[in-house]
Amino acid sequence: MRYNILRDPLANNIFISYKDHEIKRVIEVLFRFMDTKQAYFSAPRDKVFAKPKKKTDALVKVYSIDGVYQANVQINDSQYAMDEVLFEVSLPKLWNFDNLRSSARNRVSLEATIKYNDGFEINTHTYDLALGGIAFYSKQKFSEIYHKSPAILTLKFPKEMWLQNPDGQLVVETNFVRMRQEENDEKHYGEYLYCYKFVNLPKDDEDLLRGFLIQKID
Repeated sequence: MRYNILRDPLANNIFISYKDHEIKRVIEVLFRFMDTKQAYFSAPRDKVFAKPKKKTDALVKVYSIDGVYQANVQINDSQYAMDEVLFEVSLPKLWNFDNLRSSARNRVSLEATIKYNDGFEINTHTYDLALGGIAFYSKQKFSEIYHKSPAILTLKFPKEMWLQNPDGQLVVETNFVRMRQEENDEKHYGEYLYCYKFVNLPKDDEDLLRGFLIQKID
């Protein structure tokens, strides 16, 4: 199956919007799974939820830490399950999401350190790097107490970048975004994929990082 932004670990929030009697409904949903014809989402049941008619035109919008993606779809069906609403959404072209981002990202390995105020430190290498943040794999599952605490991220650039950045590194505040255990990638099967986002990345550092990512893409 071709790549789909819905499977991207850097995707933070997903929304489905549609019209019900000329009233626009916007619902934040969780991605469940997809097959070759449909994607399945769920959302907490709202007391004022208006069930859309079958084949209702809708928009799926996916927010990633490096941009926004969207696709026009149809809601084939929706149903209640306990305290949830389940949506069956038709995606004839699963990979056909418009890329609305203006940043660059790439699979690149940089030495990274994430340090918390209590002294806890994560030493790793990036798996995915973007203007918005990083992703990395770990065989360890870190305590959830660090999911809500800010930390300081240090990225070490390769030596060829030191002419542009004499310090040879980027230091920025970062926050935890999400974590999942890998089930589809044999190389990282059973490991934990962590995503962190930058907080208030300075313009000079953003320009430096953009230049580095573009070079890697080229």
